[in-house]
Amino acid sequence: MIRAALLLTVSLCVAQGQTMDPTKPPKTPDLPPFKLPPVFETRLPNGLTVLLVEDARFPIVTTRLGFPAGSKYDPKDLSGLAETAAALLTEGTAKRAARQIAEETAAIGGSLHADASADSLVMGGSALSENLPQLLNLMADCTLNASFPEEEVELRKRNRKQELIVQRADAAYLADEKLGEVIFSPHPYARMDPTPESIDRLSRAAFASFRDRFLAPSGATLVLLGALPPREQTLKLIAAEFGAWKKRDVPLPPAAEFPEPKRTVTLVDRPGSVQADIRIGRLAVTRRDPEYFPILLGNTILGGGASSRLFTNIREEKGYAYDVHSEAQALKDSGWFAAVTQVRNEVLPEALDGVLAEMKRMASEPVSAEELATAKNYLSGVFVIRLETQDGLAGQLAALKLMDLPLDYLEKYTARVRAVSAEQIRTAAAQYADPARSSIVVVGDASKIARQLEKFGRVSVEESK
Repeated sequence: MIRAALLLTVSLCVAQGQTMDPTKPPKTPDLPPFKLPPVFETRLPNGLTVLLVEDARFPIVTTRLGFPAGSKYDPKDLSGLAETAAALLTEGTAKRAARQIAEETAAIGGSLHADASADSLVMGGSALSENLPQLLNLMADCTLNASFPEEEVELRKRNRKQELIVQRADAAYLADEKLGEVIFSPHPYARMDPTPESIDRLSRAAFASFRDRFLAPSGATLVLLGALPPREQTLKLIAAEFGAWKKRDVPLPPAAEFPEPKRTVTLVDRPGSVQADIRIGRLAVTRRDPEYFPILLGNTILGGGASSRLFTNIREEKGYAYDVHSEAQALKDSGWFAAVTQVRNEVLPEALDGVLAEMKRMASEPVSAEELATAKNYLSGVFVIRLETQDGLAGQLAALKLMDLPLDYLEKYTARVRAVSAEQIRTAAAQYADPARSSIVVVGDASKIARQLEKFGRVSVEESK
């Protein structure tokens, strides 16, 4: 196999006119831009947007039904409403019990599930192409007629509280939670998960109200991708299941108002911890912002893998941490950028100094040509690979509509990645990786590390919840 790979490499180099140098790896040609298959877009009279994409490679249809109905819409005293409602949509309707839904889904060679994120709720499904009518019927029934049976509600609430106990025993979870609170509060993005108290307040009435207010055709998008019937027949199937769905206005999202980024130091006390979980982060941008792609490239170079600056310095050279990376996440109304690591208590100041120094370096000097080329190749390759599957492409199409992005965003993605310059990365890093305007969150034993953190600013110590 290795011999075959080498022969293939030599053949490609010869075909492309490259001279082989055994001391250097062959030049990787640029990936061709992603070409979106033809997308037919229409809208039902009730406001439901429909996207149809033909993919006859496999006798399968993949669907997404997305709503602007994520956790940011949860009432303050009912955090967890959207995520729990999503989990319960397939657990019973006015016509079908949970077991019947599961059995009918299995009988058509399919799957059906729903999840809520910060901005949206999406029901996803798939089935053999010949069973598309049954799949659409199941999706429509679960969306329009979910009944939230009392026994399923109580079971989900008990299970979610147990999940919270497990999550809150993890220092990394506590650090992520606190960073979200610090950089987003008072916006609902600050509420990452429910609390035991908010779970106790959830009820069938609350879920029914959520269904009736948020699961409406206005603003919703239905994606069908796969070996579809002829278009007219497909549209008749959709109209038969979703056409009678009454049009209605949906609630407006909360105002996109966020605090001004500034340096803060927050220590969440976790007595007995032998290591400190560190987050250094701040508000960033949405996918619609011109600086999104420079931030994406800069994040990859700073902490996006085993060849990144943070990994090379903090882990490989200094040996301070096993895991160190950076994150850049775009939501619909904002986003965040953060450096993440966990270190022994004894090296906390040195490790923090090292991470902050790498963030400063991103803002003070351009990245190298080699770093830039490697990051561009990586991001372009991963992006194209993710869109190769029906599931990946259907999910991206639904996300684009829910984020108010144009469909050609996918086709222009790799070109926009390739167009980013070293100077654009430096400029974006000066804004979004500036340690002077980034919040530091540490989870660890306050009795052992509080004094060490004082050199980085005034330390606010909080008890873990």
